[in-house]
Amino acid sequence: MKPALSVNAALDELATLVGKDVALEGILRFEFEGTALDHFPKAERRNAQDEGPLEASSVWLSVGSGALQFNEEQLRRWHGKRVTVLGTLRGPDETLGGCGHFSAFPAEVLARSIERL
Repeated sequence: MKPALSVNAALDELATLVGKDVALEGILRFEFEGTALDHFPKAERRNAQDEGPLEASSVWLSVGSGALQFNEEQLRRWHGKRVTVLGTLRGPDETLGGCGHFSAFPAEVLARSIERL
């Protein structure tokens, strides 16, 4: 696998990375209706554009419907910390125009592992 990408770098290359396994580095957000990976450093985060996703420098995190689930206790402790997420990058839902809660995210990572940096 290639070196880890920042969230913004992955979103810039979204068209070529959709459906591929990626490693992403960022800040873990583990909140009710807000499980995401935010771009790091914060100073480089992008603002929402007209007609664009509200969370322009973040990707939604999911684990799908299989046996693999988030370790919620661990991820609560890691909330706000830098992590690497390994998983499959998915693009926005064609009908809703985004991913995650209220389709606010431009992409989603179907996570296989999350490691603290």
